[in-house]
Amino acid sequence: MLNQKMEIEQALNTLSLDNAKALIDTYASIHPFDMDLLSYRCIYHIYANELEDALTYAIQGVQQYPTNADMYYNLAYIYELLDEYLLACENYTKALFLYTYTNDEKSKSLCISEKVATLWDSVETLLAQTNDPDFHQSVQTYLERFHTCFGFNEIIFKSHVDSIGQTHWMSNTEKRYLALYRVQYKDNLDISNNLIHTKSELLQTTDCDFYQINGNAEQYLLPIAVDKENTVHVFKEEGIPYQILQRETMHFNYYKVKNHTCVYSTNISHHGTPIPLGHSANRKKLVLNLFVDGLSQDILNTNGLESIMPYTYNFFKKGTICTQAYSTAEWTYPSLATYVTGLTTPEHMMFHNKIDIALPTNVPTLAEYFHNAGYFTAKMDGDWRSTPNYGHGRGYDQIIYQNQVLGSKEETIIGEIIDHIEAFQDTDQFLWVCLGDLHDVADEYDLTLAVQNKLNLSERVMEPAAETSVKQHYSSLKINAYKELIRHTDILLNTLYTYITEKFNEEEILISLFADHGQGYLIPDDQPFLAKQRTNVAFMFRGNVPTQITSELISTSDYISIMCNAAGIPMEQVPITGSLPACFGGTSTREYVLSESIHPKDPYRATIFTQDNTFFFENGVPTGEDGRFELKDYTMVLMNKENQIYNDDKLCNKYLDIITEHIAKLIIY
Repeated sequence: MLNQKMEIEQALNTLSLDNAKALIDTYASIHPFDMDLLSYRCIYHIYANELEDALTYAIQGVQQYPTNADMYYNLAYIYELLDEYLLACENYTKALFLYTYTNDEKSKSLCISEKVATLWDSVETLLAQTNDPDFHQSVQTYLERFHTCFGFNEIIFKSHVDSIGQTHWMSNTEKRYLALYRVQYKDNLDISNNLIHTKSELLQTTDCDFYQINGNAEQYLLPIAVDKENTVHVFKEEGIPYQILQRETMHFNYYKVKNHTCVYSTNISHHGTPIPLGHSANRKKLVLNLFVDGLSQDILNTNGLESIMPYTYNFFKKGTICTQAYSTAEWTYPSLATYVTGLTTPEHMMFHNKIDIALPTNVPTLAEYFHNAGYFTAKMDGDWRSTPNYGHGRGYDQIIYQNQVLGSKEETIIGEIIDHIEAFQDTDQFLWVCLGDLHDVADEYDLTLAVQNKLNLSERVMEPAAETSVKQHYSSLKINAYKELIRHTDILLNTLYTYITEKFNEEEILISLFADHGQGYLIPDDQPFLAKQRTNVAFMFRGNVPTQITSELISTSDYISIMCNAAGIPMEQVPITGSLPACFGGTSTREYVLSESIHPKDPYRATIFTQDNTFFFENGVPTGEDGRFELKDYTMVLMNKENQIYNDDKLCNKYLDIITEHIAKLIIY
């Protein structure tokens, strides 16, 4: 295999292009998923002066391996050859960052810093020579958004950096104004303009002193924020002027107006996208996604959902409760990426704990499906692993965010959910909410008083701190606290359940409650890392779903298909792993579900769960920073329903083949 690669490289280096192409095609027939093939094809097409073909493979490279420096270097070099100076600068900078992060000296021999400097000189020269407004705007956009090597300012969602009252780029193409959320009077208040201490509202805005609504609906809600206190707006509606004073700055007020209304303001104001009012028979009035971070279904199965969460059981027993749903990943960042795209970790590649990337843009997100179907889409979330700049803002009209550590606590956010549903009751709403308090046990934060006061001193004895919340050891003390916090969460949720059942008819709602992972401290020390206690997650629905408690095997990659099907929204023909389970009307059941852990410096791990067996796989070498690894020295364990190890070579080989096919693009050949 190594000799085959050396032959390809020699043929390319000597410009023996016909021979190189034949060697590449032969090698591709043996190892079609080897990352190096993308580089070989790029180089071949560059030498053949087929730059558009080279560009196709280079773009594919950064999509499939978004933390690999070589892929960005290939793309940057091709953009340089195409005289796309800004794109070349951007991708050389990404390559330089990744080479530096991995202590790879290649960046020096490739002279990347010098290349970027030369390219930027070309940009400045062109700026001086051209009056092309599009080019000038593209340079200005580049300078505004390129705060980090990946082009978005992720630091604002997890630090004390002042950000409220400013406009920030959430992606390469979208920026939003960050306003204070629900602050009605700021005088004599110590307002911190960061997203740790203060809750924010993020909207796309048009900034001007004159604005007119021209749409298809009869009425709209128009959000407006101002930079100067006591800004006066004159609304002209059907020829009648209304003079309205907006006292507070950096805070959206919502105004119900008729179509074609004009707004004249005494100062430049931030006008959010008008929200059309009205309902459609083709939509639900309320689609509510309740993401409960870290809620283990294994705990619910062991203790009885009706016992530990009686209010949740009573609400969802009129819908579908899934007892055998498994997360595709072991922690929030990759797991939520799967929920909203239907892609597994090797497909979306959001796996790295230090290097932040965004969701693939070639697959629609759950929110985009509902937004395009005419829903008013909103997200209340304090989880810094699902922030807008990770792609989780795509498709949302409104985002409400405060880091969960200090804000977005359950007792507050459940009230805000009800307030939000009331505020936008004249729309068909799609609302995603994160309840993150259960994570406080693993993170070893102080728990709410309602939980503290139920624990005896013997249940609060100090234990050694874990390396991370994922790498927890078994702890009966944490389990006790976790159960009490689950019960407390259920009590708070009952207020929401009661409100929903009293306000809406059954056919008007679609409600889901689900989790991203279980807990490491639930797993006995003699059990494998990816045991069911870590991956068997809460997964339940109500509204246009069958009334059932099902033990069908379900992957969390199926979530997007379930939600779209229940809402009657057709999905695009894009390649995703998720599918519609039979219990929700799908055509077949899964033979197995696969959970996996792809984490830099740790061995790759995977577990296959079936109705009769559990197969544990652990590779023998660490995973690299780009998510790839040599496949060697691995171990395999097969267990039956009673968690007893047994031998079945045929079955082990079958499951091994499934895993190796699944991770083919991650293997270093």
